[in-house]
This record gives sequence, structure tokens and C-alpha cells, in this order.
Amino acid sequence: MSKLLPPIKAKPATEFYLFGSTNRFRTPLPPSVNVCRAADLDQVVRLATSNTVFISFHRTSTIALLKSSMSNRPRARGAQLLTIEPPPAESVPALLGVFGTVLGLGKDSRWLPVEELVRVITGNDASSRFIGGAADMETETLALVRGSRETMVLPFSAFETSGDGTEPDFSKLGFTDFGHTVALGDYEASADAILYENDATYRQNLKKERLKSEQSFGASLRRLRLQRKLTQEDFAPLAKKTIARIERNEVGKPHGKTLNVLAQRLGVSADQIESY
Repeated sequence: MSKLLPPIKAKPATEFYLFGSTNRFRTPLPPSVNVCRAADLDQVVRLATSNTVFISFHRTSTIALLKSSMSNRPRARGAQLLTIEPPPAESVPALLGVFGTVLGLGKDSRWLPVEELVRVITGNDASSRFIGGAADMETETLALVRGSRETMVLPFSAFETSGDGTEPDFSKLGFTDFGHTVALGDYEASADAILYENDATYRQNLKKERLKSEQSFGASLRRLRLQRKLTQEDFAPLAKKTIARIERNEVGKPHGKTLNVLAQRLGVSADQIESY
């Protein structure tokens, strides 16, 4: 008699707890989001697991959460903490020792509006949006927090001047459009473009989805051209008409000199174009 296989255990669902006033929310909270009252704090901390995410609006609620974690057993070790308002500097070491992940420790951290942030982190496509981050002027690096609470660190040089000449102003970091847009002053970069350029896994997953609908050299060329913020006129000595015909698949896949011109202008090897 064959043995019965044990049932596959479902991945525990992530639970979110808000600390602070919910007056700023104009619509009902998602089902996975709970509002933690002061009277319930100790119980919530005792039951916290690595699948628990605490969102603290103010430093006073962050301190209360830390105190509760120290006085209760088991502590909230392994849980994640997102602080909208940075905690006191002297509390940072303790917070890092108690929680598995702590986000928003820097005074220069910037976030999506709270209502948008909550919608993003509880959504199915959380990893494809940015909820916050901070710019480090000294090292010229930009840390971007995805809705999945993972941090992507990029050099300022990753953000090139846009086609109309607008340059990024890293001192004016902001997030809009439910995490789809990263604003650097008047300069805007889409989350899709940032992830597509810098996350191989994201690019591979997106390619798999696109393969279901469109699979051609011309389509890949157009996606990569737009990613590089280039027009069809930017491939001299190739004519704009030639680029347009290639993108519309009116001609076969280019070879030789034409393919080399495309690859050089796009900044990739010739065999990489179709991976986009």
C-alpha cells in the first residue's frame, strides 16, 4: 500500500498591526490590517511571529512597542517594524536587537502617504512598488524600500537625466501614485523602470508574462529603447523609419552592422536585446 503524502503546509499569512490614529484613513482597512490599541499591546507582542509587521506612526508608539517587547516573553523577536516617524537615536540599537527588520530609522526617510502605503504592502504586487526610502548625499546612494519590505540600494548614477533635460534632485525624494513613481524633485522614475533595470528576477518574471502575449525582436527592441529613454531618431546612422519598421516586425531580425549599431546605442550586447 502506498504511503499517503503529508499535506502541504500553507505559508502563514502576514499580519499587519497599526499603532497610531487611523483618522487619516478615508476607506476601510484591508482585512489583514489590525489597529492595535494600547490596552492590547502586550497581548499582540506576545503573539508576534516572523510573519508579523508592526507599523508605527509616531515615536511614542515605537517606544511603547519596544518597552512591551522587553517586558513580555516571548518578545517580538523576528517581527518586522516600520517606523513612519524615526525613533530616538538612543533607541535604535535596542530596536535592532529586538526586531528582525526595522525600517525608517533615518531622519531623512521619506514614505508614501500612510493610506497608500498600507494598500501597497498588503497587495499582491507589493514587491513591484516602492513605499519609501532615503537618499545619502555623502555616499551618493539611494535606498528604496519595496512594498515587500526589501531594500534596494542604488547609486545616484543609476538615475540619468531624462529626455527633456530634467535632472534628478536627490534632496527632494518623494513617492507617489501608490508606489508606482519615485520623485526626485521634478524628475520622476517609474518603479517598473527602476526594477526592470536593476532586478534580474523582476525582469525574468516580467519577461515570462510578456512571452505569453508578445514574443518578437521588435517588441524587445521597443521596450529596451523606452527603458533607455531613447527615440527612434537616436540610432544614427540608422534612419528613424528603419527603427520603426524593426519595432513593428515589418522586417526580419537585423544582423551584422545594423544589429551592432542597435546594441551599442542601447548599451547591451547584441544577444541581450531579446531578453528585454
